[in-house]
Amino acid sequence: MTNKHKVIGVALLAMALAGGTMGQNNNLPKTNPPKANSDKQNSEAQQQTPTVTIPLSTGTAINATLLGTLDSEKSKPGDIVNAIVSESVVYQRSVLLPKGSRIVGHVVRTGADGEQSAALFVEFDRAVLKSGETAALNAGIQALAPAEAQPTIQSREKYEENRMAGNLRSGSSVELPENSTQVRPSTYTVPRRTEVASSGLGQGVEGGLDRKRLFTPDSKGAFSDPNLRVFTPVSEGSHGTVLVGTKPNIHLENGTHLLIVVQPPAPSPEVR
Repeated sequence: MTNKHKVIGVALLAMALAGGTMGQNNNLPKTNPPKANSDKQNSEAQQQTPTVTIPLSTGTAINATLLGTLDSEKSKPGDIVNAIVSESVVYQRSVLLPKGSRIVGHVVRTGADGEQSAALFVEFDRAVLKSGETAALNAGIQALAPAEAQPTIQSREKYEENRMAGNLRSGSSVELPENSTQVRPSTYTVPRRTEVASSGLGQGVEGGLDRKRLFTPDSKGAFSDPNLRVFTPVSEGSHGTVLVGTKPNIHLENGTHLLIVVQPPAPSPEVR
C-alpha cells in the first residue's frame, strides 16, 4: 500500500470513529459532600457564563493564531485547544466576532498508521468574547502556516483583484514570481477514493498568506509543510478537522497561523 493511500486511510478512519459522549450526574448527599473535581468545576463555570448568539454562516473563515501547542504524540483526547482571533469578522460594518476573542475546542483523538504517518483530530465548539460571553460554534481548521511562514501574496486586496480578473495562474492561486519559493497546501475536503487515484493529493496552491500573516478566505491546506494534509469537510454533519501527516508525528507550534472555517451547526437532539 502506498503512503498516499495510507494517508487517506488514516483520515477516513479518524473521521468515522469520531463521536460524542454522554454522561449523567448523580445527586450528591446534602451532608459532607465530596470535594468537587476540576472537571465538574469547569462544567459549572461554563453553565454560569453568559451565552450569546453570533450569526456566523457556514463557510465563514476566521483568521486566528494557535495558543499553545498541538502534538499527535503528546496531546490526548479531551485536551483543550485555544486559538486567538487575529482579525475581526465583519459583516456590513457590524463586527460579529471581535479581534482578540478566543476560539475554543478540544482534541477528539490521535492515531497513526504504522511508523511513518500520524493523525490528529481536532474540533472547535465555542467562541469566547473578551466580555466573557460565549457562543456555540462548530468549526474546523481550513488552512494553517507556521508562525514564521513567509507571505505568499503581496496583499489580499491585490490578490482579490487578480482573482476576479482571472489573472491567477491556472491550477495555482499564488501571486509571487515563478522563481519564488511556493508553498503547497493540501486539499480542503476529504477526497473520494476515485478522485485520489486520478488526481492525487495536495496538487497546486490554494489561497495565500499576506504580509500581515493573514489568510485569504479561500485558503486551504497546510502551508510550508508538504508532508501534512488538512481534511475539513463542510457538508451537513461535519465536525472539526483531521490533520494527517506522512511523518511519525504532527506538531503545531504556539503562534501557528490558522484559518478556521465555520461548519454546519450540529443538529438539535430529537425531543422524545
